[in-house]
Amino acid sequence: MDFSSEIFFNNIAQTSPSPFLLSITKAEGIYLYDTDNKRYTDLISGIGVSCLGHGNPRVKAAIKDQVDRHMHVMVYGEFIQSAPNLLAKKLSDILPDNLNCCYFVNSGTEANEGALKLAKRYTGRTEIISCRKSYHGSTHGSLSVSGNEVKKQAFRPLLPDVTFIDFNKMEDVDKITNRTDCVIMETVQGDAGVRIPSK
Repeated sequence: MDFSSEIFFNNIAQTSPSPFLLSITKAEGIYLYDTDNKRYTDLISGIGVSCLGHGNPRVKAAIKDQVDRHMHVMVYGEFIQSAPNLLAKKLSDILPDNLNCCYFVNSGTEANEGALKLAKRYTGRTEIISCRKSYHGSTHGSLSVSGNEVKKQAFRPLLPDVTFIDFNKMEDVDKITNRTDCVIMETVQGDAGVRIPSK
């Protein structure tokens, strides 16, 4: 194993100017362990993807079962594969009848990109409303609707026709009009410091 900070800084793109620099050797349950076997409570769960705990036996068994059959073979919508079929059916069974088609992605930012495109395709409108101080991802469209100007500055111009409102400010709801294509909003603003809206 190689935990070289030189490789880390020279060969891996950092997501912030001051990375945590923990050298993680293993993770179990809610804990992360570094090279000195020091234990840290993982309060972010890989930004939600490890919410069932690190090393969850059921998740590991499902992954091993799938790896023993095959790994990735083709993007969605081309080959019929059992695992996506079963998941799509399970999701469509618990959702309203008109929500019956799944778009599987690798990340939240891809999900947001798909949602923005779907909204434009469905409504034919272009105005997107988002909240100031929001975070929706790092791809071009998701960054366009994110409210952190510092993170966006180097990538302008971004998507046009994005309007920002204040999170949890009820009078800003009036800015949503028949010109609006969609509204994208975090139910709890994470990047802005875990801001919870009033009821």
